[in-house]
Amino acid sequence: MMKALEPYCEAFLYTHIDTEGLLQGIPLEGDRELRRGTSRQLIAAGGIRSRDEIAALDVMGVDAVVGMAIYTGLISA
Repeated sequence: MMKALEPYCEAFLYTHIDTEGLLQGIPLEGDRELRRGTSRQLIAAGGIRSRDEIAALDVMGVDAVVGMAIYTGLISA
């Protein structure tokens, strides 16, 4: 679907809804697979709980949206 939408989108936001708000971590393999599927900016969200996960996403070329981990103090802003 991303390939079909690429001509109309500058970026894609992917939220892993199974882990959203749970602070259990984001399954990085899913992000890796999506990264291979598009050359557009990819932004991931949903359960990110550590700076290590943010760094792993960055290495893949994926940006991160972090919410609960900041709100709860797990990650400092």
